[in-house]
Amino acid sequence: MKLTTMLFSLVVCGLSISNVQAFPPMPNYLKDGYKDQQDYKPFLETLEGLKTKCDVCHKPGADKKAKGHGLNDFGKVYHDRFKHKDFSAADKAKNTEEAMKLFKDAWEKSVIEKNADGKVFGDLIKAGKLPGKND
Repeated sequence: MKLTTMLFSLVVCGLSISNVQAFPPMPNYLKDGYKDQQDYKPFLETLEGLKTKCDVCHKPGADKKAKGHGLNDFGKVYHDRFKHKDFSAADKAKNTEEAMKLFKDAWEKSVIEKNADGKVFGDLIKAGKLPGKND
């Protein structure tokens, strides 16, 4: 009985580990999608200077696998508008055009929103600042 329970536990663990996938590199889509827009030049320079590019949407050092994914305020807004399953499928299939469309659709819907201080995320971006608060 103990052997059966142990084997079952190993199988369950193995299945759950095999389903864990790394999320596609979002900062690459951000850089590629907005590199030709003059309004984004200061922000993209700020992005290049970051130690961790994920800080645009995530709190530095936060556990991205925990509930809430360690998202900052902008990351939460973006997450609510982002079709992650469709994006991941397009990225995995190397359909970068579709993945970019999904990325930009969510981005454009997010940057028009305001943070708790009443500042528009897009205005912060155009000023070369990170849109989210990373306390």
